[in-house]
Amino acid sequence: MVLVLVTGSAPSALAQIDKLPHPDTTRGNFFGVAVSIDGDRALVGASGEEICGDNAGAAYVFERDSTNTWMQTARLTPSVCLSGEFFGRSVALSGNRALIAASADFFASAASNAAYLFEQDTTGAWTQIARLTVDPTVDEGAFAASVALDGDRALITSWGDPSDGKYGGAAYIFEPSPKTGQWEQVARFTGSRGPAFGVFGGNAVLDGDRAAITASTYFRNAPGSVYIFERDPASGMWEQAARFGGIDDFFITLALDGDRLLVGESKAGTNDVGEASMYRRDSTGTWQQSAVLNPVTPYDHGAFGSAVSLNGNRALIAGYDEQLGQDFNIDRVVYVFAYNPTAEAWEQQHIVDIGEVAFGTDIDIEGSLALIGRASEQEPGAAYVVQLR
Repeated sequence: MVLVLVTGSAPSALAQIDKLPHPDTTRGNFFGVAVSIDGDRALVGASGEEICGDNAGAAYVFERDSTNTWMQTARLTPSVCLSGEFFGRSVALSGNRALIAASADFFASAASNAAYLFEQDTTGAWTQIARLTVDPTVDEGAFAASVALDGDRALITSWGDPSDGKYGGAAYIFEPSPKTGQWEQVARFTGSRGPAFGVFGGNAVLDGDRAAITASTYFRNAPGSVYIFERDPASGMWEQAARFGGIDDFFITLALDGDRLLVGESKAGTNDVGEASMYRRDSTGTWQQSAVLNPVTPYDHGAFGSAVSLNGNRALIAGYDEQLGQDFNIDRVVYVFAYNPTAEAWEQQHIVDIGEVAFGTDIDIEGSLALIGRASEQEPGAAYVVQLR
């Protein structure tokens, strides 16, 4: 448990940062490649760990005890462990459930990957309760590219093909059957526009009866889209509620919290400074852009928006800082923004900086707790819990 200096547009402050305990010191284990936090529990993916072979992968559960200490309480692996599965590449945590993607293949290929659902029982033990898949004969790209979880609802995407559009991409909603309790597919989404407006399924987020999915063109200066889908509580049917075009990034990032959607565009702006756009749903059900978040001090090729997270009136956005005078980026930071209701504006409060290039690989926030991953091929991965002030 250490203290790290957190600076920003507001006066400097000290924030507590805890490095989660992880015994694997293997370089390139990719611990921290995906993170999720819910209450006093954190979930961290380690897609490169050699559990039963190269890149088999694992995911770890950590819990905070009454002394405010974070301890590992479980290591999750699929019931059938295989090398090259990259289990833990995407993770989601909701209460006593964890959803973990095993995604061996990436875009430009079709693959019947899987997402695994785990549940903690009354004894505290975690058990795999479902292996979620879709019809492998449908050409739509690599399944389990991204996962999201909210209570009794899971969202899983198939990543389409940006090279020639052979695989269009899709997203699926799974829920437990009221009769059997088994998790079943209840909805399937696709993009309403063609590949010229983005290849559907790269990233996805879920909050209650709302879901958002990205569609990037993966070509420079060829903006993509973000789709929002909403479920009608009366009919149970999902429908597309909005599509935002002109989203300029190879890997669009998303965060959804209630009536707000935060979209990261690390390639936006002159010289790839990057930005993050806030969209809001009004009382009529219409979604529209409400704010654009930028760092107080922007930097060329700063990749601001390369990861985003949103909870209440706080937002986290990853990007590089002023050390871009070097031949390569040597320091990535996480910017902390807060909404000022008086000014009706989002304002940068702090910058969380531990001086490492891989810091901020993935980020999540709940209340005043931020969970930040650090994963790369050059060193063992890590994850940090930051108590924001």
